[in-house]
Amino acid sequence: MSMPTPADGSAPGYFGVYPALVTDLVDPDSLGRVEVRFPWLGADGDRDVRAWATLCSPYADNQQGLQIVPEVDSQVVVAFEAGNLRRPYVIGCAWNGARSQPESPTEANDLRVLKTRSGSSLEFDDGAAGAKITVTTSGGNRVVLDDSGGSAEVRTAAGHHVTMDRTQLTVSHALGCSVTLTATAVQVNGNVQVTVTAPMVSVSAPMATFSGVLQATTIIATTSVVSPSYSPGVGNML
Repeated sequence: MSMPTPADGSAPGYFGVYPALVTDLVDPDSLGRVEVRFPWLGADGDRDVRAWATLCSPYADNQQGLQIVPEVDSQVVVAFEAGNLRRPYVIGCAWNGARSQPESPTEANDLRVLKTRSGSSLEFDDGAAGAKITVTTSGGNRVVLDDSGGSAEVRTAAGHHVTMDRTQLTVSHALGCSVTLTATAVQVNGNVQVTVTAPMVSVSAPMATFSGVLQATTIIATTSVVSPSYSPGVGNML
């Protein structure tokens, strides 16, 4: 990079912060830098003056930290170490007329959003009704944790749905089958067929009620079988 200098050869000091545009993300020296250009600085031959700038992060350590790299052509804010143009640091990013915010701000300012290029997002909503966290993928999958109703909800793009709140847990299939658990009841609904397969199934209840036809290969009654119409023997019809 060729830097402009005054006629006396002394290097000017660049103090404060300056706008720049990202031009490259792959640091040839693997130092966690991005290349930026300074349109306001004039041209170096046929292109704007450019430099590899250290990318600042709220947390950066060995093989750990918060890694969010700006896109090529993103507008960033740059500061120079001791005013030295050859030692730039990217200290933040900025929206402009060409690149807008993912959500429009409101006076209440309840929403905090992290949104990726594909449209996946993490939202924190501090609305008056209660705090809510929403995770959404670009493909339509969604997780919602809502303090206002004390609920948690998972939805898939295929239409499957799990909800949990203070009173019940519901698991729903896209085709309409569901399982609902409450403090007083467990309800299983199947549009076509519900199958339970196990070496042994035990049901313990003062009374079990069946509507429709009950079909079994073998019925063993250790005490008695009670029915208004029961024909023991062949068929053992009830």
